[in-house]
Amino acid sequence: MFYRTHQFIEAFFPRIYPSELLWAKQILSPQANLLFLQQSKAEQRHALAVAKSLLPYQESLSSSEYLDLITAALLHDCGKSLTKIRLWQRVFIVLIQQLPQGIWSLLKNGPSLLAAPLQIADHHARWGSNLAQEIGLNSRVCLLINDHHSPNSKLGQMLYRADNQH
Repeated sequence: MFYRTHQFIEAFFPRIYPSELLWAKQILSPQANLLFLQQSKAEQRHALAVAKSLLPYQESLSSSEYLDLITAALLHDCGKSLTKIRLWQRVFIVLIQQLPQGIWSLLKNGPSLLAAPLQIADHHARWGSNLAQEIGLNSRVCLLINDHHSPNSKLGQMLYRADNQH
């Protein structure tokens, strides 16, 4: 419960330090950095937290694997930048994720006010992967972004665990 409260406060009052933006800028290509900056402040804060939690893996991965993993972490939710997500919608998505898939599908396909945020949650990974591909990021980064909710690789599992911790 404390974790979710902390997550809500960070989403409502995202605090990003200039040193963190500089760190991301040093890692990302200029086009990828622009994509990062197009995300909401809350998404930037989340992406930075996810990426920083992956720092300990630097020693166990090749330099290209590590760079791709950190790049994907910084951009894994960039697809959400294509639409406006309100804070209540973010909270709703986090809370409903614990419900059975049948309820999720019923609400997502219904005519209610709740359908839009669930559709965003379902499609943002693909949207983000498409954005990453459009700016020329490599196929591994695009795949990590696309699969960050259902990973099929070692790097994908690392990103998935880090994402779910923040």
